[in-house]
Amino acid sequence: MALPDDTRFRFLIVGAGRSGTSLLTALLDQHSQLEVGFEVGSIAYLRGRELDDEPQRLFEQRTGAFVDCCLRAAADSDAALWGNKVTTEQLAGLNKHNLYHVPALDVLDAFFNETLAGLKIIYLLRDGRACVQSKLSRTAQSLEQACESWRYAVEVYTFLQSRPNTLFLRFEELVADPRAELARVLDFFGLTFESSIVSEHSTMHPGMPPAYRRAGIDAARGRDINLDHPCVPLIEDALQRAGYA
Repeated sequence: MALPDDTRFRFLIVGAGRSGTSLLTALLDQHSQLEVGFEVGSIAYLRGRELDDEPQRLFEQRTGAFVDCCLRAAADSDAALWGNKVTTEQLAGLNKHNLYHVPALDVLDAFFNETLAGLKIIYLLRDGRACVQSKLSRTAQSLEQACESWRYAVEVYTFLQSRPNTLFLRFEELVADPRAELARVLDFFGLTFESSIVSEHSTMHPGMPPAYRRAGIDAARGRDINLDHPCVPLIEDALQRAGYA
């Protein structure tokens, strides 16, 4: 699959749930040249919630439906560039393909380097100790489930290290210096910075879940890390691979 040359669908924001992807999406969506979707089609199609599985072509089925959904949203947009944000938990839904296929498909390579070849990717990573704690406080996941989700996020992060057209951000740096980090993203897109995207009201975006909305960006959130969290023994090797230990 190749994206049409004339589409405005030009980028994807990726990161674990509770890693700040909603915050980044909300900020960028307020730039005059951008429109960013909040997980448009990702649960429906990457996770397969609205599809009847076709085991023989499950990867193609899910990614095809997801891309078509993004292309339609981009075509309906008046922005110069349209993008979407997805979580690595949603992306993991594509791994179901390998329940039906031997040898297994390299899902990450097929998705990022074939299905989305040429698309710009922004990957946002957050310290696993804080990310797991946030998952536990916001969802009904067990400690083991939350840890496994973050470990997969690091697997995606590691894979993308060798992919061109990919920019890496860290949540801790985004909340500590949002202007500088957003300027990096906009430079990646070839756009100029607009101060309105970091106003006190930019974090109250209606597309964000109500529980995520707050006035301004709290830099302290990037420092609120329990170094002795019970998750540490379960994710210690992934923390090291991600540069957090």
